[in-house]
Amino acid sequence: MKKSIKIAMMVTVLTFSGMAGASNSTDTLPQDTLAKQLNLTPEQMKTVKILREDAQKEISKINTDALTQDAIVNMFHSGVWNDNDAKKQLNAIGEIQSKVRYQRAKYLFNVSRVLTTEQKQQLQQMLIEKQLF
Repeated sequence: MKKSIKIAMMVTVLTFSGMAGASNSTDTLPQDTLAKQLNLTPEQMKTVKILREDAQKEISKINTDALTQDAIVNMFHSGVWNDNDAKKQLNAIGEIQSKVRYQRAKYLFNVSRVLTTEQKQQLQQMLIEKQLF
């Protein structure tokens, strides 16, 4: 029971802090969407795959220890709020999110360098509409 409460609280905290993007899964970088919507050539797909793998390696290097800290969960459990601890944990989570977004933006920039002019325009539109990074 205690573990399920802890998990539920952490899910809530992570939802509100936007940390879904900091996952190390292969879904963090939108290669399939890019390949389909930009109609990439086989050569472009090979290059994009390499760029994606490189970016994924960089994302996996990001220290995610802040996600396992229980400061906020412990506050809910104890019923005592501590501004300093909450801010510290949330700032650490925000830093992780920022690092992941940086790697995504860098990946998309590198992808744009192998695109045709028309594909670049499509990518820019996708960035505006879907905020891919």
